[in-house]
Amino acid sequence: MMRILSITFFLVITIQFAFGQKRSQILFPPPILEFDFTPSCELLNHKNELVYTRFIYDSKGNLHAEQDSCKNISANLYLPNHIFLNPKFLEDFKAVSSQKNNNLIIDAVGVFQDDLSGDEHGVGDLGDNKYRFILKTVVNIQKIGAKKQ
Repeated sequence: MMRILSITFFLVITIQFAFGQKRSQILFPPPILEFDFTPSCELLNHKNELVYTRFIYDSKGNLHAEQDSCKNISANLYLPNHIFLNPKFLEDFKAVSSQKNNNLIIDAVGVFQDDLSGDEHGVGDLGDNKYRFILKTVVNIQKIGAKKQ
């Protein structure tokens, strides 16, 4: 009787542990075979080139470098009309703009350039950023908590 009780207790604990685990997000950039990954801090050396990179998109609509040590990269996200976005990604953008405590990690292919257009600004832009990232393809978008400043 005691042995059956012990086995039952062990199974209950094991099942609770196994099913109680949270699914964690993948925070490393997924590989793209056609492109080498370019860290966002190095984008000033790759202006007007098609690159695969990662940005943090904040609730104000700005793109920032993922690395805290790289403060000189702040860009507008420009989404041309012909680019299709997965509806789930659109929901992520809406959620971040309405909830100030979240940011997005965006893994994307696009072109980083000076924002000289004046009238053609990106998503949520107030005209403060010197650069823009013209989106060609979204590889992945992940929601994360906002950094405390």
